[in-house]
Parts: sequence; structure tokens; C-alpha cells
Amino acid sequence: MCGIVAVAPRPFRFGTAGGLISDPDRLRSAARRAESLGYSTFGMADHFMLPLAPLIALQAVADATTSIRLTQVVLAEGLRHPAVLAKELATLDVLSGGRVEIGIGAGWMRGEFDQAGIPFIPTPKRLRRMEESVTVIKGLCGDGPFSFEGDHFTISALDGSPKPRQRPHPPVMVGGGGPQVLATAARCADIIQMLPGPITGSNVDTAQVTRSAFRQRIDWIEEAAGDRFAHIELGALLMEVAVTDDTEAAERAFLARIESPAGPNGPSEKDILASPLVAIGSLAAVCDKLERGRKELGLSYLACPAHARMDVLAPVIEKLAGT
Repeated sequence: MCGIVAVAPRPFRFGTAGGLISDPDRLRSAARRAESLGYSTFGMADHFMLPLAPLIALQAVADATTSIRLTQVVLAEGLRHPAVLAKELATLDVLSGGRVEIGIGAGWMRGEFDQAGIPFIPTPKRLRRMEESVTVIKGLCGDGPFSFEGDHFTISALDGSPKPRQRPHPPVMVGGGGPQVLATAARCADIIQMLPGPITGSNVDTAQVTRSAFRQRIDWIEEAAGDRFAHIELGALLMEVAVTDDTEAAERAFLARIESPAGPNGPSEKDILASPLVAIGSLAAVCDKLERGRKELGLSYLACPAHARMDVLAPVIEKLAGT
């Protein structure tokens, strides 16, 4: 039994992202719409094949909005030196009035590393490097010169500038789903977004989205975090949300869209629908499902399904955000 029940529940927050938006006016409009709907964060992904660079795009978002927080879903650590990244993130935090949440991951898409001629080192080394990067970013946000010597980075009395508005540093979110990355996140992150693998399109490993799979992930986090566990915000990318009067039809449509590599021995349809990432039914039923996910698993920071329009969460946000 994991210790999540002993941790006081955090208020609900909801996040959305810019997706494939390339037009600057559409990006600003989407950010303003997200803010008006009550989303807490607006994120940009970090891949070469996407149209916009995340940190520069988020400055445009900051200029177009007043309160929504700016995050990355997530930065691929191996694409930037942490001293450079720390300066860029601190600058964005200053210029946005202290609205940055740092989203960082170890990088998983080997093809884009290969295309760019950037070394793609083995997973354990990538995770260690990511953890060192977080240490460097936090250190350079602190007061006075910072020094660090690790396996991948050495910093010698570098005084980070500018200092971010948020002290001691903007919150750090790490995303992932396996035991190694979650253990790393447990040691260095303020926010952990638990990911069961790709859940866009139709090919979904349904064995990784069940309630029991999420309980296992939380056990990994709690074991690695120790005393830090109570201070970590837990979140997830929702797979399906539908507020509807015809629950059965919506469930059938959802199940018909997904294909699972788990095969015939995978979870039952009942187990899939019981996933904390799936909430289908009346507004009261959807909100009750998400509240149970927070009570039983600690999931309070929920991201809009990747395939869905941000409006799908509007009634849920109106009822649950901040509670």
C-alpha cells in the first residue's frame, strides 16, 4: 500500500499545450483562450519536427496573456547545455513576471538526435545527465556564484544572470513513466507528470494506463523520494475526457479508437475505462472520477488529452480548478 493517502490533497490544476500551431496569431489566440477557460499552464513541446522553438514561442504567449503559467512538455535535456538553458529560463521568468514552470526530460526520440548529429547516449547516462542539468539550473538560479562537478558537466564559480523572479527557482517538472526516470524525478523534481508511453493516435499500450500501473509508478516515486514525497505535485496527461449524456456510446467510441500492443492478454475493457486517465459520463461523473484519482493516487495536475480541443475540459475546470 503506497503512502499517498497520508499526503494532503493538492488543489486541482489543469494544463494544455500549443500542439502543432505555427501561426503566431493562432498561438496567441490559443493562449488567451486557455487563460480565459481557467487553465493553469500553457505548454510547448520540444522536437525538431515541430514548427516553433518552445522557449521563444512561450515569450509570445507571455506577452499575449497575464496570468497563465508557461511550461515545456518537455525540453529534451540533451539538446542544450544547462548553463545556457538556465539563462534562457531565468530570462523568460523575468520577462513573464514569474510565470515559468520548467519542464524537462531525458529525451526519447533517437531519430531527431541522429538527424541533428547529436549523440544519443544510453538511458542510464541520459538520466544521470538530466539530473545533473536540473542541479545546474537550480544552482544558477541561486544567489551568488555556483560551482558543480559531475560526470557530464562542470561549472566553475558561475554567477547565473538574470536571477528568476521565482525564488529559489521556478518549479521543475519531469515527465516519464519507467522506474528509472521516475526515481530520478523523485530526487530532483517539484512536479512529476507520469506518462504511460505514447497515448496519441490509436496505438496505446493499455496495460500501462490501468489504475494498478499507476499505483506501481507512485510506489517507485515514493520509495525514491523519501521525505521529498509530500512536497511533489503529481500529474498525468489525460487520455480521454467526455462530458456526455450518452456514456455507453461515448465509451464504445473511445474503445473502438484504440489498439493495444498488449494483445488479447491485456487489460479488459472495464480495466481500461477504469483508468485514471479516462473520464467519460455526466459532468458530475467525470468530476467524481478525477476526484477519486486525486484521493487514491494523488493526481492533481491534469493535462488536456493531446488529441482533444481545450474546450473539452472547460466545464470540468470551472467546477474543479483550485478546489
